[in-house]
Amino acid sequence: MRDPMNWAVPLFRAFGVRVRLHLLYPIFALGLIMRTVASEGNVVSLLDAVLLIAFVPFGVILCHEFGHIFAGRSVGGDGEEILMWPLGGLAFVSSPGGMRDWKAHTVIAAGGPLVNVVICFAAAVLLAGAGFLPTVNPIANPFVLDVKSYRDHGRLYTSEYVERYYKPGTAEVISSIVVKPGEVSPLGKSAEQVGGERALAPTWVTWTNRVFWVSWVLLLFNLLPAFPLDGGQILQGLIWWRSDYSRGTTVACTSGYVVGVLFLVLSVGFNEASLMGLGLFMLFQSWVTLRRLEMDSGEFGYDYSGGYAGTLADDDDEPKKPPRKPGFIKRWVQARAARRLQRETDERTRDDERMDQLLDKIAHQGKQALTAEENAFMQRVSQRYRKQ
Repeated sequence: MRDPMNWAVPLFRAFGVRVRLHLLYPIFALGLIMRTVASEGNVVSLLDAVLLIAFVPFGVILCHEFGHIFAGRSVGGDGEEILMWPLGGLAFVSSPGGMRDWKAHTVIAAGGPLVNVVICFAAAVLLAGAGFLPTVNPIANPFVLDVKSYRDHGRLYTSEYVERYYKPGTAEVISSIVVKPGEVSPLGKSAEQVGGERALAPTWVTWTNRVFWVSWVLLLFNLLPAFPLDGGQILQGLIWWRSDYSRGTTVACTSGYVVGVLFLVLSVGFNEASLMGLGLFMLFQSWVTLRRLEMDSGEFGYDYSGGYAGTLADDDDEPKKPPRKPGFIKRWVQARAARRLQRETDERTRDDERMDQLLDKIAHQGKQALTAEENAFMQRVSQRYRKQ
């Protein structure tokens, strides 16, 4: 209980993946809902606030995290757990090649945003079939979203929270005002009295547009080139491809520092706690990753964060304290490192066994008996031996 990152409960298991919910997620969502419905001049109903703040983002983020899981499996990696917490989601995925496989790392990082693209595309197709274009403005009010009709004179159709009237047969606005559904319009007049036509979007169109908007905003946010966001990890993989792992990680984490500080500034300027939490998380993760890079100097370096366990002499006169359970972040880092190390070991064992077979083949049939692929394999493994 002393580690807040362990305050999570299991929700369900799907596709071999355990999904857990951090207890701070509903607390954070409840705070946002209260701020929305209790704000001065609020017109949003409690039900809509709950759906759009707690449930729609949860579903979109969960699909995003499963995208990482499936992307990892597609390249031979593994993923068994997703944690939903106040700042989004965390998918625990291991790369098959560990520190030496930039391609798998990049594919896994891109798996989540790709799911957001699929969600946006599906929602856009549904809207287009009904004659509407989705809202792409990322700073729009998600409750009062306009959806453009390309069939009805290009009018902007609204949710039930806006009364917008057009001159009949045109896209000329007569009046537009935000209202609370079920209450008397501040205009005090009906559509006939105003002398116009109200452009009210069907409920399913409004919610499809909202799902599109949530997925669109999450896609744009996650593609920011700042560690540990997906865009930052894709940037890390691309620089790793052109240079090496150390440089890719350093550049990505440096961008994480810059964007993290920017988020902190914006959180103060706009009084937005979520931006502050994201900024602090990005700064912390970037610092932890750079620190681990310095300490490890590679994947198989020793983790000194736990001290020199086992090097001290036993002292029966001193009471022994029980070892402290490592925190969530540390256990995640250690588990990933252990899986990577195991995969590297298995890969080297398989390469060594095949190398012995090919050497035996050369001894009996000569080097000319080797195929082009076998020659390439021997060159690659020999080069690895020389680097060790």
